Amino acid sequence: MSPLPPRHDDFDVVPGVDGSGLSVRHRVTVEWGDCDPAGIIFYPTYFRWWDQGSWRLFRAIGLDRRAMREDLGGVEIPILEAAGAFQSTVAPGDALVVSSRVERWGNSSFRVAHAVARLDGSPVASGHETRCWTTAVAGQPGKLKATRIPEDIVARFDGSRA
Repeated sequence: MSPLPPRHDDFDVVPGVDGSGLSVRHRVTVEWGDCDPAGIIFYPTYFRWWDQGSWRLFRAIGLDRRAMREDLGGVEIPILEAAGAFQSTVAPGDALVVSSRVERWGNSSFRVAHAVARLDGSPVASGHETRCWTTAVAGQPGKLKATRIPEDIVARFDGSRA
């Protein structure tokens, strides 16, 4: 694997030069509480790293959670489904790279693919999240409704709908 490109805040933005769209990578270090003595990462750790990757994707196009809520009319992107697959053991202190990209855009949902690898590129785990583009329902605090993902958002990821 090639060395990581210059850092963008706390992550790397990788242009979609191969037609796969924008992706981001961020480094993590396996901590003592992230895995069991056999080197198997506890599943909540994967989901924390993948959630970080999803939010870094949106930050890479200039949207953070505040902007989504305030500038885009109360947008939230809750998880509808998530899954992962274990591929290799790790040890506390290991440096890993988490790569994330949107692999499918629907009308109101999108699927983010995640991969975790060692610095040499050997795989550790892979997974995905399906998220829904929602907006707040006026006058009903905490109530969300699925909304069509704006074309300009999809375009900012160099993506296209399925």
